[in-house]
Amino acid sequence: MKFSSQTQIDLNGYRYIKAIFVTLVISSASLHSYAASLDDISLNGYLSAEYEKHIGGDNEGDKNGSFDMDLIDLVFNIRATDKLRIATDLTWEHGAASEENRGNVAVEYAFAEYLISNNTKIRVGKMFTNFGIYNEIHTAKPATLTVKEPQSTNKNNKLGSEIRFYPRWLMGVAVVGTYQLSKMGGDYVLQLSNGESEDEDINPFEEDDNTHKAFNGRFRLRYTDAIQLGFSFFLDSMEDPNSSGRIDLSSYGLQADWENENGTGLEFEFVLGDEDYSQAQKISRYAYTAMLYQQLNEKYTPYLRYEYLDPDKNTSRDTGTVSILGINIMIDESMFLKIEADHFSTKENNGKFNGASFTDLKVSLSIGF
Repeated sequence: MKFSSQTQIDLNGYRYIKAIFVTLVISSASLHSYAASLDDISLNGYLSAEYEKHIGGDNEGDKNGSFDMDLIDLVFNIRATDKLRIATDLTWEHGAASEENRGNVAVEYAFAEYLISNNTKIRVGKMFTNFGIYNEIHTAKPATLTVKEPQSTNKNNKLGSEIRFYPRWLMGVAVVGTYQLSKMGGDYVLQLSNGESEDEDINPFEEDDNTHKAFNGRFRLRYTDAIQLGFSFFLDSMEDPNSSGRIDLSSYGLQADWENENGTGLEFEFVLGDEDYSQAQKISRYAYTAMLYQQLNEKYTPYLRYEYLDPDKNTSRDTGTVSILGINIMIDESMFLKIEADHFSTKENNGKFNGASFTDLKVSLSIGF
């Protein structure tokens, strides 16, 4: 195709104007962008590699003995201004390889936090549900003595319940604060969110399946340096995917932590609640977990934990228990080797294991950085 001389002049003029426009856009972006410097960005994370082997009892658990690249998490905190913080936790679980449909890649949380007073902050985004001892630290494996968090109170759907006491994560807004009562101090979190959805086609971090919003909170009190007490609640109403009705979910929890100067510690958590179905029978359930541990020195900490779950108080012989005997060994700063035997015992009407009784060996190497 041939161009006339006038067309060529017009094209040259167009290129000239385009170059000026692009230069102005780049200059404007550089003037008005707010990039955080490296001094305002912190990077931390966790790595956990595990081994699990069925060592006795009924035909459950991992009979082959398997290594598991449990997770590696990268935690970013960006101080955008003196009052504004952006926080996110990115996780790669079980050797994630998306092109092979293996493992899992997820945003554990991603929220903006704004300081509105010396002791009060507002958060907006995807967050862990603040309930009990373990949920908001369940990815931080170096922060816990045991290989896994308690199933009875934290992952009760893996021990016989249909629905967890509360969702793992939520999307919404939260108020986070601290308070002082005489010589005692504490902290609290109140969260308003989409809640959970039992509809697999609904993404609860994008939309809600009904107009009702979930409401939950946790209050903790440091009674002394050795004693901490806490109360949690979670209230939600969701569509029932198995009928045209609804499910009202309510859960309440109590927690207590105690540790003396000799390194003897006790941890206890109790959770109860209801699944109230508008077109089916209400399910009332409860669970507890108790752990005793002893720091022998800075390196060795043996522990004993017992978990109990009654998935439905109206159903007989459906309970599940987990008894754990283990030791946590600090190999290096922020590097821990955990070795434990987990014994599972369930009754015949348990919805997960149907009366099975078995023991697993679990080993993990947890590293914080």
